[in-house]
Amino acid sequence: MNFDTEGFTGESGAAIRKQHPENHMQPFPIANACSQYALQISQLLPDSESKTGLASRLFFARSISHFQAAICLAEGGMTIESMVICRSLIETFFVLNALAEGVVTPAELASQDGASRRSHANALLNRKSTYPGIAPYEDTLRKFIEENAGAIDIKIFALAQKGNTLAAYDGLYRHLSHHAAHPSLSAVDPYLIESSEKQVHAQFRPALEYTPKAVLSACIGILMSCFACEKLGVINSKTSEVGSKLWEEYLTIDEAHNLWG
Repeated sequence: MNFDTEGFTGESGAAIRKQHPENHMQPFPIANACSQYALQISQLLPDSESKTGLASRLFFARSISHFQAAICLAEGGMTIESMVICRSLIETFFVLNALAEGVVTPAELASQDGASRRSHANALLNRKSTYPGIAPYEDTLRKFIEENAGAIDIKIFALAQKGNTLAAYDGLYRHLSHHAAHPSLSAVDPYLIESSEKQVHAQFRPALEYTPKAVLSACIGILMSCFACEKLGVINSKTSEVGSKLWEEYLTIDEAHNLWG
């Protein structure tokens, strides 16, 4: 079997996962080191009775999960999908950092959660004639909207702005949005192939050349999340030194690849 018949599944997918990391060695060792660093940080975060402490632990757990998912996808040659997850990792960092900076509270995040769900409920009610299945739940939806009338939405941009991380928002986050997460022409460009006759066609394929972008985007996302935890006072001298070395290593590799230049 080959990729044309199996894609990322079966024997074809197994072969990519085995061979690909060996052929793109440079980014993966730092990814493994970042993973170990993040797990060390997670063990240092105390079981806190404060709502801010608990919320921070929850969002950091999500950061680690997103990071490891992005690396697993990149190892399997699914680099575009890896960068989609990286975008979500950066979003989670914005929330975690805002919590650590004290510019957003768990109560405000709970309000935002209600506001988002209220918007969904309103959309369903506004089109109830289009969605006949909504009728049995109309009273429940109206009650929920009433209960959350005062809920306030918080945009990701606002969290980045309040947390002084606009450089990440206007840089990596926008790149990942346009080149991976959004259904743009730029996001499907990896599948545009030029034949030997200089003609172009679309081809489903593993975009292995995007490996450095995917892996290093994940690395910067988890490193920023780890550094946000420093603001919670959980970093000791040993982990601080590890973090500094990983950051310098990241910058060196990033400069060599000029990822988004």
